[in-house]
Amino acid sequence: MEQKTIITLTVKNNDVNQTIFNFMKKMFQTTSLSVLYKLFRNKKIKVNNKIMKERNYKLQLGDQILIFDKNLVITERKQQIAETDSASEKVAVVYEDQSILIVDKPHGVEMHSTFHSSLDGMVQSYLMQKGAYHPQTEQSFVISHVHRLDKLTRGLVLYAKNKISLDLLLKKINQKEYIEKKYLTQCEGIITEDEFTVTGYLVKDESEQKMIFSLTEQPNSKKAITYFKVLTRTLNTTWLEVTLGTGRKHQIRASLSYLQHPIINDVKYGAKRIAKKYMIGLYATTLVFHQLPEPLEYLNEKVIKILENIIE
Repeated sequence: MEQKTIITLTVKNNDVNQTIFNFMKKMFQTTSLSVLYKLFRNKKIKVNNKIMKERNYKLQLGDQILIFDKNLVITERKQQIAETDSASEKVAVVYEDQSILIVDKPHGVEMHSTFHSSLDGMVQSYLMQKGAYHPQTEQSFVISHVHRLDKLTRGLVLYAKNKISLDLLLKKINQKEYIEKKYLTQCEGIITEDEFTVTGYLVKDESEQKMIFSLTEQPNSKKAITYFKVLTRTLNTTWLEVTLGTGRKHQIRASLSYLQHPIINDVKYGAKRIAKKYMIGLYATTLVFHQLPEPLEYLNEKVIKILENIIE
């Protein structure tokens, strides 16, 4: 992109309510942080014709930003989506409105990748094709998932279609009183209790690249609470409905491994391999919204589910 002595930027809807420093990090991704700090110290930035030294200033709609530096290069908003024309890789939309999108992620699909097909790329491509997302006109906003699922897990993933919704949902996503997440899982062995709660602590084993569950608090561990309800028992497996009390990485997988009832095909957590494909018997089936403030209050008490009968 052509270099300019003075760069002029105008704050748009999807840029508001973030700090000017975060905005500039997104706009000038190839510029080091030390250079950005120096621009503020040397009074090289103006907002609405006033010198801006406060890096934490929250941007407002219509703010005009002037940056006096001939070496800065604005990051071009290219379509960073892996090429794919496979019909099987089209996104499965479960719910959509003007602010959010909920899709059913297949087993074996990564959330994000710059090298090959990913759920983020599939969603961005879908929204661009229907004219609901125009990355070339955005400055700092990118369509983004609100939470993640493991590559091996199938199920519902929530996306925000604008920055206001994204900011709100990111604050609420791991709080059960606002967004309730339910899972379905098939684990090894027969669990005799009909309902039970597992409370403990998770800490990452760096060498094994997995989470370790413990009943007692460990250094750098985080508390994990998971609610289980038996739905049906087969000859040598148990189907469980799972509700998260906390949203920790591999929380369900590590908890069931600790109980010696690992999720089927979850080799990393001690299960036998029963399938070669990238999958484990874990499904994020349900999202329920509660007590969300404006502008997402219309979602309150809405229940979004995978309608397919997963239990065979």
